[in-house]
Amino acid sequence: MDKKIIESNSIIYSSGTALTFFWILNIFKESFNVVKDFLNFYPPVGPLLGLFLSSSLLFILCFVIIPTFKPINQKFSFIFLWVSAVVFCLMVFPPISELFIKLIKESG
Repeated sequence: MDKKIIESNSIIYSSGTALTFFWILNIFKESFNVVKDFLNFYPPVGPLLGLFLSSSLLFILCFVIIPTFKPINQKFSFIFLWVSAVVFCLMVFPPISELFIKLIKESG
């Protein structure tokens, strides 16, 4: 039973981590041309493909690494996923993300 819990929690943690990585990378993509150019390896699709692939690779990497920590607490993992999902929705919403993009561009 513990193995199934560890596997399911690993998927949940990996999903939350990938969501968080996605919105952070999305803000960096809009703030820095170097990041945008790095993610734009297939011009017909644009940098969004690189953004999705980077997040997917991080999800797979986390899914391989996280089970070594043996996460058992399901309540915390669900809270982590829900918080990650809510923050993701807010941070990819243009009025909010543009505020952070503007702050990063002004500071650098």
